[in-house]
Amino acid sequence: MRTDGKVRIVIAEDHELFRKGLHLILQRDKSIEIVGEATTVLHAIRVINKLKPDVVLLNTTLPEIGGIEVIPPIRQESPMTKAIMLAAAMNETTIFKALKAGAKGYLSRNASVSNLIKAIKAVHEGDVWVERKLIARFFQGEAALHFQREERGGMTNQELTPREQEILRYLTHGLTNKEIGQALFISEKTVKSHLNSIFKKLNVTRRLQAILYAIRQGLK
Repeated sequence: MRTDGKVRIVIAEDHELFRKGLHLILQRDKSIEIVGEATTVLHAIRVINKLKPDVVLLNTTLPEIGGIEVIPPIRQESPMTKAIMLAAAMNETTIFKALKAGAKGYLSRNASVSNLIKAIKAVHEGDVWVERKLIARFFQGEAALHFQREERGGMTNQELTPREQEILRYLTHGLTNKEIGQALFISEKTVKSHLNSIFKKLNVTRRLQAILYAIRQGLK
């Protein structure tokens, strides 16, 4: 059993300069250990099956069959490995496909280093991570309707108060706590209080997890 607390990572990226750059940047963080690299889908599957990393950073357009398509076989070979997609194409359909396939994170290849590290740590701890600027684009688009139809289930809306459901709807539009407060004519502190109640009822710890629930239940 590992006792150093480091997040073990494999980088699956066919562009050498980008891959090496990620390696150099991430290895500066003492809580992260780069244990392997891969340049194609088949290579990634072999490396992950051998090393069983905590997290794999996947280019969505890896050669052969693409990064998203490799997620199911990765989950089969190494169930504890969590996938974060690094994408150049920021569109709702790709986000939907990645989440549906089992990805736990989705970031732009232009994401800041700090956001990438936050995403790695959040996903490793069991959360789902999508860049905030992408949330509204995904959850207001057609892909959300597919997500709602295919993933509906879990808790019922009646377990949340009407105000909590209203706040969840605003979350799906990517609003901040301050913006939600302004829209509802309540204080930011009150919004935070409602969110804490929502998170507790849904047994989640992050906004995105609550938003996923909202979409599943048709709260748009």
